[in-house]
Amino acid sequence: MEFLRRRLGLIFRAVVSLLAIWYVFRTNDWGKVWEHARTMEIRWLLAGILCFIPTLLIVSWRWRLLLAVHEVRMRFWRVFELTMIGQFFSTIGVGTTGGDVFKIFYVTRAVPERKTAVAFTVIVDRVIGLLALLFFGVALSCTRLPLLFSTGDTKAFAGTFYIFAIAGLIGAVLASCGPYFLNRPFFVSLATKLPGAHRGKKLYAAYERSARALGTNVLSLLASVPSHMSVTLMGYCVLRAMNLQPDLLAFCSILAIVNMLIALPVSISGIGVREALFTKFFALLVLPNGQTIPGEQAVTFSLTFFALNIIWSLAGGPFYFLYRHETHTPPPNVNEVEPIFEQ
Repeated sequence: MEFLRRRLGLIFRAVVSLLAIWYVFRTNDWGKVWEHARTMEIRWLLAGILCFIPTLLIVSWRWRLLLAVHEVRMRFWRVFELTMIGQFFSTIGVGTTGGDVFKIFYVTRAVPERKTAVAFTVIVDRVIGLLALLFFGVALSCTRLPLLFSTGDTKAFAGTFYIFAIAGLIGAVLASCGPYFLNRPFFVSLATKLPGAHRGKKLYAAYERSARALGTNVLSLLASVPSHMSVTLMGYCVLRAMNLQPDLLAFCSILAIVNMLIALPVSISGIGVREALFTKFFALLVLPNGQTIPGEQAVTFSLTFFALNIIWSLAGGPFYFLYRHETHTPPPNVNEVEPIFEQ
């Protein structure tokens, strides 16, 4: 029963991905998809690959900044190594937890005296990245709302994105203000009476320290915007490789919305769901010749964009295999990572 419980999420995601793949296969001519892929310009694809480098550097710098809040000062190269290891397993990682499990595992091995704190920074780093993507997408799409809400399907998807943006803003404000309210005598007394309260002391201390570092959090949030711009530029290069030139702002808005929606834990690495979303949204984009982008081109774009991400995931492989500890460590396991947050 325990075995099944731990894998229900993975089973659900696999089912969603399979249904989405079935839909994409059923509604597109794969001969045309291959034809579009075969005629893409290589120079634009190479440019797109290079566009992802700033993202990796910025994300590493952001995580290093968050670690410093807990007085953990790691060399940039070590943080970059761990980021690349996480990137390697973000696509082919362990079940429902992805590359973050590996990052948590290795960073807690590197700083064993502050396990809960450094593990918590991985979560904070992920949340800040998603918040930045939400706000970046809102800033881009707010001028294209009539277009994004023009069909039933895209209205539902864009509406979901905006719901998460509002929830993210509220959650960020509450999380930042949390320590100022939770330290009041009433809440402290209530917390001490909760079951297992003693096991959450280190986790709460890590949360409190992160929440009070408002300046660092804001700086990390702002620094995340250029990383999302780099990913958007990578998508634009794929678009140019296909010789497509739709409304640029509308395209950037769609890319941000899709990237956010596939980050939700409802499919395996967004496989199938990504293609279905691009098919729906790209049908809204009007090209200079007055035509819209057909489903086959949308699928070609989606698969190519995903392939460029896979290339950078594979680039993290050497970092994983060459990474050295004081002692040899086996591949991490979710059962070993979870207890860190119960100390």
